[in-house]
Amino acid sequence: MKQIDTDFASGIVFLAISAPFGILAAGYGFGTPLRLGAGVFPLAAAILLALVGASLIVQSLRASRDRHPLAVGGLTFHRSDARSLVFIALALVFAALTLHRLGLGIAVPGAVLIASLASRELRPLQALILAAALTAFTYTIFVAGLGVRLPLILGVL
Repeated sequence: MKQIDTDFASGIVFLAISAPFGILAAGYGFGTPLRLGAGVFPLAAAILLALVGASLIVQSLRASRDRHPLAVGGLTFHRSDARSLVFIALALVFAALTLHRLGLGIAVPGAVLIASLASRELRPLQALILAAALTAFTYTIFVAGLGVRLPLILGVL
């Protein structure tokens, strides 16, 4: 498959994943600026994923033979291969399906470990450290800082 085809297909998949998450997030309360509700983060994530998908589609349609990585604000994003696309999508689905059932302490590290499989360069110890750090960060920001009621492990607050 040509690079233009994989970028276009990736963009379509990102849009297809973001649409239901955005629709479901609209069903949750958004809260106030000081006390954010449960729908704010999933809606923001869905919007960001949709923007990435749309940018991939636009870029693939405007691409020439001599392709360069997408550069935005000094950051360079290289093309994703099918492996990356599959594992990132699986990580998002895993997090969405397990966050309220299994808790933050299982959903976040599980999603990070699944997403880490997208990279051939990330070592298992690095993935475990990243999972622990992101779990602590998520707990600190959302549960301790913003007061979002999320179960920690298996429905226990």
